[in-house]
Amino acid sequence: ELYKGETYQLTEPTKPGYDFSGWSFNSDLSTIDFVNKATISYSDIETKLDTNKSINLYAVFTTNTSNIKLFQYNSNDDMAEIHINTKNNLPIDDPSLIDPTKKKGKNGELDVYNYVNATISVSNCEINYQLADIPGKVKVRGNYTSTYDKKPIRIKFNEKQKMLGLNNDNPFKNWVLLAGWKDSSNLRDAVSYFLGNSLLAGDNLYSSDFRFVNVYLNDAYNGVYLLVEQQELNEGRINAPESKSSLDSEKTGYLLEFDGYYNNEPENQRFAISYNDVKTGNNGFTIQNDIMNDEQYNYISKVVQNTWKVIYDANKKSHSNLETSPYHTLDNNGDYVIDTSIKSAEEATSKVINIDSLIDMYIIHEICQDRDIGWSSFYMSLDASENGDNKLTFNAPWDFDYALGNNTFENAMLATIKSRTKMIEAGRMTRSGENYKLNKDTVLTKDDFKFENTSSLYCKATDNPWFIVFSSQQWLWNRILSKWTSAKEAKVFDRLLEMIEILSNKYTTQFEANYTKWPQSMGLKLNGYQPDVVKYFTTQKHASEYLSIWLNERINGLNTAFINKVNI
Repeated sequence: ELYKGETYQLTEPTKPGYDFSGWSFNSDLSTIDFVNKATISYSDIETKLDTNKSINLYAVFTTNTSNIKLFQYNSNDDMAEIHINTKNNLPIDDPSLIDPTKKKGKNGELDVYNYVNATISVSNCEINYQLADIPGKVKVRGNYTSTYDKKPIRIKFNEKQKMLGLNNDNPFKNWVLLAGWKDSSNLRDAVSYFLGNSLLAGDNLYSSDFRFVNVYLNDAYNGVYLLVEQQELNEGRINAPESKSSLDSEKTGYLLEFDGYYNNEPENQRFAISYNDVKTGNNGFTIQNDIMNDEQYNYISKVVQNTWKVIYDANKKSHSNLETSPYHTLDNNGDYVIDTSIKSAEEATSKVINIDSLIDMYIIHEICQDRDIGWSSFYMSLDASENGDNKLTFNAPWDFDYALGNNTFENAMLATIKSRTKMIEAGRMTRSGENYKLNKDTVLTKDDFKFENTSSLYCKATDNPWFIVFSSQQWLWNRILSKWTSAKEAKVFDRLLEMIEILSNKYTTQFEANYTKWPQSMGLKLNGYQPDVVKYFTTQKHASEYLSIWLNERINGLNTAFINKVNI
């Protein structure tokens, strides 16, 4: 018996090889009515009670297929060194290296740098990873990051090289050094790649490996960088075939970037599509692999547009009567066609999109709240080759300096200092005119902050249509919650928070040297995209403590948000 105002204790059932998903009112398990509820109240079941005032609840299980793989990051006590010596000691941003035929940026206002020949050496590391004067070339990379004093760097070896054990010690020509100019913690990209590898690897999807390094340019110290991988089609990275000849078929591999800067690219390396009435930050794509002929260009631009048409039709339009409103799919030529065998939006979506990749990337971006996902640095791939699945696949998370508490975009989780006055009175903060700075020995705690939007869902508020189009689909929220629960049970988030503390403590001296070299980047607020709190930091420890506190609150908030989405 259960009376008004009372609750009933539920015991979570178990089944070997399966995850418990929740309770259903329906014996056919067609709905999940309660998720992760330890108790139910009278109001929860009042509308379902029959004349006998009794009710049956049925346990819903799903096969445990999450394949979470906790990422093993490098945390050696010593930080490896990369020495880059350019031909004639030419600076990588020397004006002579500016390409007069190319521009980038929103309005073509930014310079593009050419490569300069160089030798690359790796030292202060395990002996089997050391390199001495390996020939290659380097250049300044990035869009607006290329304008900052500390430049990100692209390395291109003449021959494939292993780099510090990254990517299971596989050799590649192309590598990247990220400068972390806008991130006083220097850890935001590492956080995103840890998440990417832990969530994506089990689904056979790619995320860059990483390792912190000290970089020297022409024998001069240039600071701490994060060594990562180049986003590219390549076996061991984004594993799809790359066309090499104008005679190749259009049925090959493609790497795409949802990219607001696409107009800077050659015409055969970019295209735009229509997003119907769904909000979008831009409608353009850059094709990151080389397009070798018109057939390839026409094919990939058609497939992406028609993939959108399939998922828009399936997830935004009514199909209550399948005879008059059937679902659609793509045929072998990438054309948009009716498929009367499809019975649900999930089934229609799964025929054209790798749903595991969608779920993984959604969770990463919902945690990190990357400002740029509606504009650029959002990657997709398609393997249309004979052995490919011919599905648009989301992977390769990238560029998270405007993320993880360093972002004020609509619906982002915000953290502000509760009381600067109290911190000043306690000797933890100093005021000079209009400027406030934390004292160097100050240790930040959760109690120093007040938070907003901890449980708000961020991605649907952005300008990324590839997430927004699914926002009302219960089938997707069920699967997101299942993957989220598996990640929690595998301790992904515990290990992530642990990593921030470990790396910050191990590399305290190296981070101090970085900000001695680049003092202007500590506590830097470039624009209104960043919260005021970043201005108060005077050490990397402050920034990493804030990152940990923010991230812990965000994870707790999403526990509530995802359960609520499934329990609606």
